[in-house]
Amino acid sequence: MAEWWRKPLRVLQFNIEDRYGTPLLRVRASDVVRLAVELDANLIVVFARDPWGRAFFRNSRTHPSHPQLKEDFVRNLITMAHERGIRVALMVGHTADQYYFYRHTEWAQVNFRGEYIQLEHIPREENGRHVPDWPQICINSPFIDVIKEEVREALELGADMVFFDSFRYQPDIERACFCEHCRKKFKEDTGLEMITEPLWHDSRWRIQWEWRYDTVVERLTELKEVAGNVPVMYNSHPAGWSGRANRVAERARTAIDFVFAEASETDHQPPGFISEMVKLTKALSKKPAAASRNYFHMYRTTAPTTAVAIRQGLRESMIAGGNLWVLFFGNEFYHNGVRIPDIKQVFREHAKLEEYLEAEPFRFVGIVFSGSTMDHYGREHPYGYVDEVRGFYYALMHAHYPVQFISEVDAYEVRDYPLVILPNNVCVPRTLEREIRAYVKEGGNVVSTFLTSAWPECIKEHGLGLSDVFGVRLKGLLRVPWSYVTLPEWGIDYPVVFGDMNYDFGKRRTEYRMAWHTMIDPEGEGLGRVGFISQWSGPEYTLGRSPPPLGVLMEMPFVVRNLYGEGKSIYFTGQVGRHYWRVGLPVFRKMILRAVEETVGKPPVFVEGPETLQVEYFRDGERWVVHLLNHSYNQRIITTSIGRPRQPLPPFSSTGTVHPIREVIPVVARVKLPPGRWRVTYPLEEREEVVEGEVEVGVGEYEVLVLDPL
Repeated sequence: MAEWWRKPLRVLQFNIEDRYGTPLLRVRASDVVRLAVELDANLIVVFARDPWGRAFFRNSRTHPSHPQLKEDFVRNLITMAHERGIRVALMVGHTADQYYFYRHTEWAQVNFRGEYIQLEHIPREENGRHVPDWPQICINSPFIDVIKEEVREALELGADMVFFDSFRYQPDIERACFCEHCRKKFKEDTGLEMITEPLWHDSRWRIQWEWRYDTVVERLTELKEVAGNVPVMYNSHPAGWSGRANRVAERARTAIDFVFAEASETDHQPPGFISEMVKLTKALSKKPAAASRNYFHMYRTTAPTTAVAIRQGLRESMIAGGNLWVLFFGNEFYHNGVRIPDIKQVFREHAKLEEYLEAEPFRFVGIVFSGSTMDHYGREHPYGYVDEVRGFYYALMHAHYPVQFISEVDAYEVRDYPLVILPNNVCVPRTLEREIRAYVKEGGNVVSTFLTSAWPECIKEHGLGLSDVFGVRLKGLLRVPWSYVTLPEWGIDYPVVFGDMNYDFGKRRTEYRMAWHTMIDPEGEGLGRVGFISQWSGPEYTLGRSPPPLGVLMEMPFVVRNLYGEGKSIYFTGQVGRHYWRVGLPVFRKMILRAVEETVGKPPVFVEGPETLQVEYFRDGERWVVHLLNHSYNQRIITTSIGRPRQPLPPFSSTGTVHPIREVIPVVARVKLPPGRWRVTYPLEEREEVVEGEVEVGVGEYEVLVLDPL
């Protein structure tokens, strides 16, 4: 059957990661299949083995059967699922494998100090020795042949899809493998010896960094060949592991068919996070995707979260153009059972909306995501770039603008959007630079910030490659711990502080580069001014945590507005998106929205309502499909401390508190329509009406409007 995985999927993932395999004693394959049938799931995802290297089926050629196995679990599950028309994806090739670590310790990943690399950093045992529990096995060792055999076994078992869980093979110095197999392969591939210090000015380190990505793509390609016509799924875990697997998903497009955007961070991320991860994953991989809504809260795998958190999380994936994916762990399954109606409600919505889910996202604002900037400019601190991206994304989402991501390798896609945002995209490929220049010259619009295009191909050139488009000439950097800006032309006639304290407050008082600005000569129209501080740190709070007062407003613009050919450019000298993400003050959102309004205005269909309403717009010919997801929640409690502030006394209260959402407060939205008469269909309610001008709709948890011109 032709590419069934491109059709809307409703996925049930059932994990067994218990050290003693207790769920195998209490949960049978028939229980999992029965649950899938009750939920109307059409794909089940299960492990073929666990990270200790014990197979969940009998007579494996690569691993011993799990000692708690009371039935041929995987075989039985696949047989019964197929009898009910449900497909099965088998997860194989997990790079955590204690069984092969003990059999072939020489295959283990080791860091530059010769220490074994584990899946996670875990506390040391009581005797002070670090005993590997989930040791990582190197994909450059003969272990890759074991994985290939696992794939063959999955096919023999009847798996409809083969699933690889991220391949924990990282480029970062503390996670990078320096085993003899890696050193040998690197020498063969590049002619170079590995270096064990992250010297970013050294071409050998940069080559080595990129080579590790190439290695994962090479291995995935080999495994795809073994899988043949059976589709391959890859877990990109987009917000985990410093986001490095995003680069793999972007490079391995020909080796993977579907991407799982694991979203285990959901409960301590903002509303809209699952949608954000789906959009990012689809943009980078160009493949169908799904983000997970864990059935449990945080990491409490035996404790279910609230019903509304499950429903809203699943809907977030769906309205972003993704598939539904709910994840259970084995112990949770038999501890609490499953609140089937909570999931089934959304799975039924998904089935009911299926004909509308194949519409394309409306392309209005495109944010270019630069993986090379994240790595080469962000280096050990990728958030120094990613925060700028997320600030722009959430400012636009909160204001109900249609917003999608564009991969930096897909330069041609900028022409699909009336507005493209380059959020401090320091590393700009030459192809993208040329495309942006032509795009704006022919009538496109661009908003950019700070050091965008300063490092073409990730090499410093001490200038901005797109300076002609931006209407600026770079003459230096204002390197200060705090700064100020004013922007009276946009109604901001008071000094706004730039910068933030560093919450570790150890080596640095302030967050690195956050208050910096480019010093430029404007060739376009300069707006606002940048303010210099009166002293290096503020005296008005303990130990200088506060910003110092404004010293003087310099003759240096904060914004440059430029006409280039038929198009427009707005350039910020500082990182306005990063500020909105970090501190959330409305003034930063105001700056972002004003830049959008001055370039492209509002889309033809636009939703007005509280910023807690998430709006996603899709087009199918002249038809519009508008999803309204209501994030107007109860007083959700989240307390956190970034790092460990150096205080002499313990904190007054916990700094890791996270409460789930428990209640949705209904809101009213007004959908502004183009001139003419429109048929408005509410597919979930099976009703319709004809309106002109606008339609007002009450939104409880979720609503969908289908708009057809008459």
